[in-house]
Amino acid sequence: MVLGLTLARPMRVLARYTVPEVLEMRYRSKPLRLLAASLSLLALVGILGAQVWAASAVFEAIGLPGTAGAVFATLVFIAYTALSGLWAVALTDFIQIIIGSIGIFLAVVLGLVKVGGISGLKTALDGMSGLPQPPEEYFSLTSLGPSLLALTLIATVMYTLIGQDFYQRIFAAKDEGTARKGAVYAGILLMALSVLPALAGMLAVALSGNPEAVIDSPKTAVPRLVISVFGGTVGAIFVAAVLAAIMSTADSLLSAATSHIVKDFYEGILGEGDEKKLLRLSVLTTLAVGLLSLGAALAIQGIVELLIYSYDVYTSGVFVPLVLGLYWKRATREGALAGMVTGSLVAILGAAGILNFPYWEYIYVSGALVSAIVMVVVSILTEAEEIDEELEEAFG
Repeated sequence: MVLGLTLARPMRVLARYTVPEVLEMRYRSKPLRLLAASLSLLALVGILGAQVWAASAVFEAIGLPGTAGAVFATLVFIAYTALSGLWAVALTDFIQIIIGSIGIFLAVVLGLVKVGGISGLKTALDGMSGLPQPPEEYFSLTSLGPSLLALTLIATVMYTLIGQDFYQRIFAAKDEGTARKGAVYAGILLMALSVLPALAGMLAVALSGNPEAVIDSPKTAVPRLVISVFGGTVGAIFVAAVLAAIMSTADSLLSAATSHIVKDFYEGILGEGDEKKLLRLSVLTTLAVGLLSLGAALAIQGIVELLIYSYDVYTSGVFVPLVLGLYWKRATREGALAGMVTGSLVAILGAAGILNFPYWEYIYVSGALVSAIVMVVVSILTEAEEIDEELEEAFG
């Protein structure tokens, strides 16, 4: 929703293809564009790996081993995205997210009916031992603490304001008004649905005949809940709905990664190519990115860990040069490049454990803070370049 209220309209006015392309437009720097594209591509591969792992959990819940499920999910993602364009991806995503949302919503509602509502769920959890945290904390919005909760929200907003997977839809929107409204409405929908995964996880534990298995393998919690609530046959249909929701994210990530290879690296370095060559390159890139994501999923066997590592480096490096640069005319290419490098370096050292942060959210904020300080100092010490007229008009 913050994206819709801030950057959606002016970015749609620019109507570019990628976020790094906007960075090159702002700073007139090809190296800056290529570095940002590399960081974004790294993030997208990791985030897609998390989707592969999530999809494998769905297959695992219905009896297919995790690794086999991950391979099968990857092949589905690759084939599905390679055979369709961005419009087809956006259209099917719209259908898939509706199906997935309805499926999870019904599973949660029927699960609550089975346990006797929220009070029954609390009672069921209170009677269980071996939970990762005290049962009462599952129902507290402030169990993380106000500072950590604020950092989590800030980290989420930071990526949303720079993510290629978000902007590819904004750039492709019919007009500025559509881009703005679409982002705002999507944010409202996500906030309304955000409570469902948490309730689904708790219900999966409460309704499972073997809660230890759910706790030991949390990635299968939602599929197990669906099967527990609906039974085998109907449950399989709703598990397909869960898979549809995962696919709606995976195909967008693959499309976003492909746009970096084609637009930022190929055309950004060699210039525009013919349509047939670009189409072939897009298909090959989709295949390569999909396989890299499978490798990431198998190497880092955890959805949350993959997401953390993927978001950290890109957000810490690119957020300040993009957002500050769009609104601060004194920012220079030297300052942006220095800020991007130092912010990413802080995130890499934090993710590797060389810099000790108590929570992963501190990596985002610390990296961005260092990036901002370095960017401002270097920008003041260097000469500012002339700002593109189209960019100045869009953000004026």
